[in-house]
Amino acid sequence: MKRKILVLGARPHSLALIDMFESCEDLEFVGAVENMNRERCGERLGDLPIYWTDDIADFVGSHELVCGLGTTLRDRWIGECASAGFRFASLVHPSSVLSKRTSAGTGLIVDAGCVVAGYSEIHNHVRIGRRASIGHHTEIGPFSTVHPGAVISGNCTIGRQVTIGTGAVVIDGRTIGDGAVVAAGAVVNRDVPPGVMVAGNPAQVKRTDYGPV
Repeated sequence: MKRKILVLGARPHSLALIDMFESCEDLEFVGAVENMNRERCGERLGDLPIYWTDDIADFVGSHELVCGLGTTLRDRWIGECASAGFRFASLVHPSSVLSKRTSAGTGLIVDAGCVVAGYSEIHNHVRIGRRASIGHHTEIGPFSTVHPGAVISGNCTIGRQVTIGTGAVVIDGRTIGDGAVVAAGAVVNRDVPPGVMVAGNPAQVKRTDYGPV
């Protein structure tokens, strides 16, 4: 029997997620969930209905959730749904490699073409974009987002609600603090403090007191 999946978020990012995973034979995407504008619930996301977040209680127990939001601020909505009794699915695209020696939390989404090396720890509700590469003995904190093509080398520690931009590179052994943002294409060769935005090669702090995005 196929697992029935509802996607949190009713924007193009969720539509792309559905497109990525709908070929998985054990999954059936049955709708998207909106929490910003109730009027959108009269529309459709692709060919799927859009439900208002307060109207999905009847799906508890029979449906799993995945979060289609790229923002690292998705933690609040996910927490509300978990408190309501929903289970979250973890999705790893068949073309990706997730080492059996790496631990993965609930709600993890790994897009196509990714490699996650062994002895790493990926916490709950991490998003890993297509063709990203995660090195060995690396830890990625909950609600972090690794965008497409990013490379995180081995022995790195990535905090909670961190954004690693498209094509960014984090050199071996670096630590990135909670809520930090690494801009697209940046090369991180030193530790990054919490709550800052870094950019460039080598990456430099461009904004402080920036926080999760």
